[in-house]
Amino acid sequence: MFSPARPALAAWIALAPGVAAAFHSGGVGSCEGCHSMHSSDVGAPAGFLLKAASPTDVCLRCHQTENGNTWGNDVRDPGPQYGGGAFVLLRASNLNDGPGGSDPLATIPGYRAGHTVISYSNGTTADPEHATAPGGTYPSYNLHCTSCHDPHGKGGTFRLLYGSENPESRVNGQVYRYVNPSPQAEGIPLDGPGESPAGHAAYRSGMTDWCANCHGYYHENGLSSFSHPVRNELGIDLTSTYNAYMGSGNPTGTGLEAYIPQTPVEFDDATTTFRGPVPTTARISCLSCHRAHASSGPSSGRWDFNITTWAEEGVLSGTWPIPNPYEMTTGPAQRRLCEKCHGDAVPE
Repeated sequence: MFSPARPALAAWIALAPGVAAAFHSGGVGSCEGCHSMHSSDVGAPAGFLLKAASPTDVCLRCHQTENGNTWGNDVRDPGPQYGGGAFVLLRASNLNDGPGGSDPLATIPGYRAGHTVISYSNGTTADPEHATAPGGTYPSYNLHCTSCHDPHGKGGTFRLLYGSENPESRVNGQVYRYVNPSPQAEGIPLDGPGESPAGHAAYRSGMTDWCANCHGYYHENGLSSFSHPVRNELGIDLTSTYNAYMGSGNPTGTGLEAYIPQTPVEFDDATTTFRGPVPTTARISCLSCHRAHASSGPSSGRWDFNITTWAEEGVLSGTWPIPNPYEMTTGPAQRRLCEKCHGDAVPE
């Protein structure tokens, strides 16, 4: 038995290996972890008898820094990364580490760091540039953690994501229907040291289709200025490049340590400890280049799409310097990770 008045303990019960989702699956007292029994108990300013000012702020009662560092505390040091990224980077004053990034006219504001979830306690508001999800119709003014994650865990899906098997996301009274299923994937425990080549999320299938619930096939449908496949198999040539690539100018790998969490790909028998080589049937997905939450790389990039080399990372912006996965082989001369699939032929 646990007390709903102890959110850190509730988070542990939700996330600890072996008892995953006990809190979110309706365990004893779980309702009171998020909802007030009577509105007079705590005021419940967000409505629906919630114990915080917004649905996101309710989630952050447990998930701000406890067990997973979903939000994080500092744009310079958000803490361990578990795949999704840290929402605290939405509060950055500038994300531009590229050439000219210190020019006030070239500033990239923090709300471009990723999904602009609304948190009154952390000072984040709706995306001022996009009224709806790029490529789709989900309204920015209602974007919260519970837009994507089912707080009641009814679907039993990866990271409690909504999908066609549990289709109705309800936020502030708004219903949004998911037409594509949740992805097949396995995550690492959210109370450990974070992702690494030896321990990372295992994406197996369906991630791009799941993102398309809100965004469509954005980079394939002509709506984006950047066109790129988002669900294709790598095939022989790209797989060979991926497996041999050990940093800019270092296409000498055997493939045995090819897989890095900064450039994940999907394949059916992926595991959280997979190191390589990547099979030719591996597929690119939205999360091969983007994080699901936020990043100090604009547009939730797993790396900064604007830098020329890693020597620029975190310098002009003053935000979290994304770790260089090839520090040991290439150092600060490492270029953008488009090269992981495309090799040194990628223009600088």
